Amino acid sequence: MNHKFAMVGLVAALLLGVSGSATAGEKKMTRDEYKAKMASYIEREATAMAGIEDCDAKIASLNSQLEALNSAIAMLDKDILDAIGATDAQVRAYGKKLDGLIGQLEGLAALPPEELARHGSELSDIAAALEELKTSKISALPEMAAKISRLESMLSDQQDRRSRSVSFSYSVMKGDHLWGIASKESIYADPYMWPRIYRANRDAITDPDMIYPDQKLTVPFGVGENQYLVTGGDFLSKIAAAVYNDPSKWHKIYSANQEQIVEPSLIFPAQVLELPMD
Repeated sequence: MNHKFAMVGLVAALLLGVSGSATAGEKKMTRDEYKAKMASYIEREATAMAGIEDCDAKIASLNSQLEALNSAIAMLDKDILDAIGATDAQVRAYGKKLDGLIGQLEGLAALPPEELARHGSELSDIAAALEELKTSKISALPEMAAKISRLESMLSDQQDRRSRSVSFSYSVMKGDHLWGIASKESIYADPYMWPRIYRANRDAITDPDMIYPDQKLTVPFGVGENQYLVTGGDFLSKIAAAVYNDPSKWHKIYSANQEQIVEPSLIFPAQVLELPMD
């Protein structure tokens, strides 16, 4: 072994050093001194070689244990894959899908609020994709469960950020109408939300059926704290149940919004209602 040759070389170098020192100091080593030193070096070499052999044995034992451990891990991994009914390739593909969703959310997190507001459909798509992935047994694997937990947290953060009140300017193009603008994927993806654009631009739009190319319209997104954006299918008792956990408190919402609610049974998509919290 290389370390054995190195030890022999060390002994030779020490002897040469002793010889050189003797020459330099003009002091000659006696035969008995030489034999004593040589015996000492030989003994030290034997001790070192014994230590090396002991280390080699320990290394061999550790390598054997490591090989057995790796074999046990491989068998456990196989048992886990059998239990979830998936192959290693399928698990890797699943992980890549989660990584892709994480990348999308990281990109959305870098957008300013007014730009993020345009990506509601992308957030919805990510949420749907995540729910679909969670139905797989692969989601129970610790590594995948950790990624899913991170995704849920990131998604919640971006959904919350998008729900905050913000607006941006939209330049009307030829052929545009409020219904069509509201239906755009980058706006509300819901044509029935056109009244929100109309209400936000009452100073510029006298007739909701008449808008003109190059008009600059304010497009609002989200709502402020203690406000509620009405969507299709909403009614006051349903909103009260969601907000106060008590549908009978609908009258509180009605009282706070009588200026825009003609009849308690008549509320419309795109209305923004104040929610009294006291």
